Order: sequence, then C-alpha cells, then structure tokens
Amino acid sequence: MPKKAAYTSTEQRQNLIRSARGEIPADVVVRNAKWLDVFTGKFRSGDVAWKDGTIVGVGEHYEAKQVIDGTGQYIVPGFIDAHVHIESSLMTPVRFQQAVLPCGTTAVVWDPHEIANVKGTAGIQWALEASEGLLLDVFVMVPSCVPSTSPSAGLETSGAALTAADLLPFRSHPRVLGLAEMMNFPGLLSGDSDIMNKLDGFSALKLDGHCPGLKGKDLNAYGVAGIHSCHESTSADEAEEKMSKGIHVLIREGSCAKDADALLPLLNSYTSPVLSLCSDDRNPADISASGHINCIIDKALHAGARPEDIFRAASFATALTYGLEDRGAVAPGYQADVVLVAPRSAAGATQSWGHGADIKKVFKSGQLVDIGHLSHAASGRKSHFDGRNLNLAASSASDFKIAGLKGSATAQARVIGVIPNQILTQDLTAHLSIDHGSVQSDLSQDVLKIAVLERHHGSGGKSCAFVKGLGLKSGAIATSINHDSHNVITVGSSDELMARAVNELRNIDGGIVVVHADGRTESLALPIGGLMTDADPSIVTAALLRLKALATDAGCTLHEPFLQLSFLALPVIPTLKITDKGLVQVLESRLVSVIY
Repeated sequence: MPKKAAYTSTEQRQNLIRSARGEIPADVVVRNAKWLDVFTGKFRSGDVAWKDGTIVGVGEHYEAKQVIDGTGQYIVPGFIDAHVHIESSLMTPVRFQQAVLPCGTTAVVWDPHEIANVKGTAGIQWALEASEGLLLDVFVMVPSCVPSTSPSAGLETSGAALTAADLLPFRSHPRVLGLAEMMNFPGLLSGDSDIMNKLDGFSALKLDGHCPGLKGKDLNAYGVAGIHSCHESTSADEAEEKMSKGIHVLIREGSCAKDADALLPLLNSYTSPVLSLCSDDRNPADISASGHINCIIDKALHAGARPEDIFRAASFATALTYGLEDRGAVAPGYQADVVLVAPRSAAGATQSWGHGADIKKVFKSGQLVDIGHLSHAASGRKSHFDGRNLNLAASSASDFKIAGLKGSATAQARVIGVIPNQILTQDLTAHLSIDHGSVQSDLSQDVLKIAVLERHHGSGGKSCAFVKGLGLKSGAIATSINHDSHNVITVGSSDELMARAVNELRNIDGGIVVVHADGRTESLALPIGGLMTDADPSIVTAALLRLKALATDAGCTLHEPFLQLSFLALPVIPTLKITDKGLVQVLESRLVSVIY
C-alpha cells in the first residue's frame, strides 16, 4: 500500500527537503487561500507549495516557479471514492477518469466484479491493465463473490465462478488493496469453506463488507470475520450500529441507491475521520449533472455540515481506512492531490457553504487537471474482448408466457416491488387474470412482466415473473447490465415489446435498449463485455438522456430506470429478486414460485 514520502531516490528526497526549507523554489505555490488541516479539523492560513508532485510546505511563505492566487478559495485534499464499480459508469477507466477528475475525485477504490462476473479472472486482469498509468489513481479490491451467491446454491448463472485459488495470484499486485465486498454474508456466517479460504488468503489486506440489514450477533460475527467496511446502510440507525461495532460506514450516493440524505446526519467533527463517501454505481449523465463525490459534499453542505468535517470524510477518512498513507491530507510529504474550492453563490445571495462548493481547480500529483488533455489521452487508448457478448437466441413473445393453474380464471402471483432510489425490494402479491392458460400483466395495477435470459453459455435458460413500480404503459426496456451475473434482463408493457427489445439488444451485442409501442427505438451499445464503451462521456451522457426520455414517454416513472432494473436481479439484496433460475427469496436464499 502507498506509503507517505515513498521516494524513488535519495536525490529526490534531498531535493524535496531543500525545497521544504526554502533553499530551492517549489514548482507551484498557492497563496492567499485557506487550507484544511485534517488532523485538527481546522482551516488555516498560509502558503501551500509542492514540488515533483509532493507537498513540501504549508503555512510558511514559499517561492515557486508558478504562483497561484487563491484569494477567497480553500485548499482541500483530493476526494477519494471509497467504493466504485467503474463498469457501472458504462465507461472504460480512461473515460471514467475524464468524467470524475474535474469533479475533484483524484483516487478511487474499484471493485471490478461486474467484468469479473462476465469474464472471470481475465476480467480482473483487464481491469488492472486498463487502469494502469492513468492520472486518476485506481486501486483495486479483488472481487470476492463471483457469482454473488454460492454456486452450489444454484440461484443464478454467471459468466464465471471464481474460487479462492483463482483470486490469490492477484494479491501481490501493487494496486490491490484487498478483497472486495463480501456479499455472501449468509455463507460467511455459516462457515462456507470457499469463503473462509478467501478471507484467509487476503487476511493481511483489507476485507470489504456488504451486509444490508445485518445486526445484532450476526453483525458481531461479521466483524469477527475481519470485515472492515460496509456501504449498504440505508438508515442512520443501521449505520450507527455498524459504526459502533467497528465497521467503517461508507455513505453512498449512486444513480440508483441514494443513501446520503439518510446517513449524513451521522457526520460530525468526531465521526468525520471514520465515515467515508462512495458512489458505488453512478452513470455519466448524473456525474455531468450533479457531480461525483462532490455531489455528496454538496448535500452535506446544504444540510448544514461543517465544511471541515465533510471534506475530511471525503479524503482523509478513506485514506486512513484503506492504508493510503501518501494522500488524504494537505501536509508536507503527502501527494499533491488537492482541490481548490470556494463557497457557492446562489442567485441574489452572497457566497455561503450552505449553497455548496464550487470546484475552481483540481491538481493530481501536482499537475493541473486539464479536460482537453484527458480527452486526448482517452482517444488513444482502446479496449476490447474477443467474441460475442450475447450468446443468446432470438426471442419471441411466447418466451415470456407465465402459465397459470389449469381451470383457473385468476392467479395469485408473487410480485417484485420496486422501491424508488433503493436497491432493496418488496415481496408483494397481486391477483391477476389468466387468458388462454397464461397469467397476464395488469397495467392498471402497474404489474408488468419481467424476465431474465442467460447470455453467457448459450444454455437458453430463462425465467419470467412480475414487477410493480416501473410505471411502463407502452414500451419495454432490455439491458445486458444485470447485477451481478449480467445476464439479459427485460421488462415491458407487453410480451411482444419485450421480445422486440431483447432482439434489438441482441443486434447491438449488449447494452441498453428502449422500445416504444409507436415504433420508436433508442439504444446504447456497450461492446466491452456488454457493460462498457470507449465512447466519450458526453456521447454516453447524450445516449442515456435519449434512452431515459423515451422510457419516460413510455410511462416509466423512475429517475434511473436502467440501473434500478439491473438491480432487480441481484439475489443478495433483500427481499425478492429474479435471476435466470427464477424468483429468489433473498432472506431465505431459495427459489420460490411465481404463482402461489
């Protein structure tokens, strides 16, 4: 793990010492700004200077080759995303950096389990190679649960199944910090042998958690196993219990799961070093509209948080918990990852932190972040995998029939209940009509068909069920983003439209498709594993906005329909989910029937 003042040579160390003493000029000095002392939680006055990408002095007067006037501004450490799936940005790492560096994010902790579920160890290797040599620092947590449930449980079909032996070779990579989110907490608590082997193999590194709703003695046991963090808390009470038991809580604000409003009341001067911020799954349209980690910072400031506290949580807290000793502070010997911010001005009002923070300049390793340079660097780096993404036959409306009980005119069906802005779901019941032996959707109840089709191995496996809460009246959505096994998932107002959406998705070999009953179609091809594209963030954002607009025209009421849909297939998040194997009652880790 990165160490403070880890210099490449004695000469470099000596030059930096001389610069710190004022004997030779620094490269850059910022004057007339206030800088955040994360160790005492105070803003202080004085110069901040750096040389060769390392901060050499704070407080005292310095000379430098470049002098920046920071009047009215504040210098804070670069923001660190404590848990992200870059794949969920729909972009490759080099394009992701293009989107988030201007937002002040200078480092991320990436769990590449999306591409690992599709491509196995080759996906992890790709993640490490694709994130090598970027200006953005990308640290990696090795995926612990591929698939998300134990293969022996038979709850889903992923592109790969990774054992402890598959993961151990990645342990020594210099950017690997540990084992990623342990989603299979039932397996951990029951002593599953492969999970124990994974925990043992990475015991010298960090062990990330993923335990929605876990409490009491089971949460104690989770901590005893060595788990150090969790990003799945959705209420302040849940998060506070985890904190009290030594589980580092990550406050998440993604495109789908939005927990910041519920958890930010926990932030204060005492807790700011032990609360981190993360995006988890955030698309480029939302990053463009409201930011990345700075989006959570703005929420905290709007709610009245002290800027000293939220900026400390955005940087220093994550650096501490992940052992990133060379960053997270504006102090001598630390990496010059700094952001110049100012209190925002609202219309007709003076500057105030209560309005949020405007990002003025971002420096990564002492280098000013230039959007044009990032775009040029990205255009020269391409990524791909060989072969097709969708090993899937063409679909017809008959693929989505759900048989009712013989002789019955109605059916009592289990229904997945969508909770807006959450990846948790409800286990609902609906009374539906049967026509020619097939159970029908009921648009008047907002009960639609939903289906998952296995796309990795050509097995033809599929399952169909019902969902409530999307609002579609005259269209269908299909996507190859289907957490975490990433099969094809589709939902629609009719079987015919669902088939049309799946076939268009098959034509583009993975991505996102929306079809409208009036014949309009929008799509975004994701050629890299059916998850990502090399396209510029602006192009991806424009495509997402067109897709969302068409989904809205078709009646969809969700703010983020595509990620919300994909999470309906994650069988480790309560309560009712669907995979290619069928409906999963998550709390019982078992398949259940659609019709009672």
